[in-house]
Amino acid sequence: MARRAARWIAIAGMIATASAVHADPPPPPPAVARTAQDDYTILRLLVTDDQGRLLLEHNRSGWMTPAVRANRKQSVQEALRQLATELGLQVSPFTLAALYSYRFNEDPPDPTHDAVSFRQHYRATLRSGQPPATTADKQYRWVSRDEAAHLIGMQALRMETLQVLDHPETLWGGAFELSFKGDEATGTELIEPFYPLR
Repeated sequence: MARRAARWIAIAGMIATASAVHADPPPPPPAVARTAQDDYTILRLLVTDDQGRLLLEHNRSGWMTPAVRANRKQSVQEALRQLATELGLQVSPFTLAALYSYRFNEDPPDPTHDAVSFRQHYRATLRSGQPPATTADKQYRWVSRDEAAHLIGMQALRMETLQVLDHPETLWGGAFELSFKGDEATGTELIEPFYPLR
């Protein structure tokens, strides 16, 4: 009796195994959109002196506000303090002035630009110090608002900077789409007009 029961148990197991082998495979998991890596954040420092002039830096990309690429193990405050120190400046506490996003439209597509890139602008006033002397790679200049509008060649950055300078009491948001053909910039579009975040 026990032998017969054992045999039926074995047969039942074989049937179950065969059913499992011939059963339809389980459905694939639902498709999940590939998550792109964060395309980094640029922290820009808008330092003004007691005459209201803005500090600009000239590098291989042209005239712009000094900046640091936030892709290190640093907090925002640490990165900005390091930038100010490297500039030889003592400044007031940093105030967030704007948060903009960049979307890239490239031909051919650049896989490193799959994600939105962010630009944070911080204001500070000069307390003491002088920017570094001119070198072969960099030059610094204190400029008026109108001079900044003339010197900053990158359209998106010029618009962002002037928005902060013209309306310093407001924290601004906005979004741009930058288009490229190969390495050549072909267009800049403000896809979300500037709006107050507070």
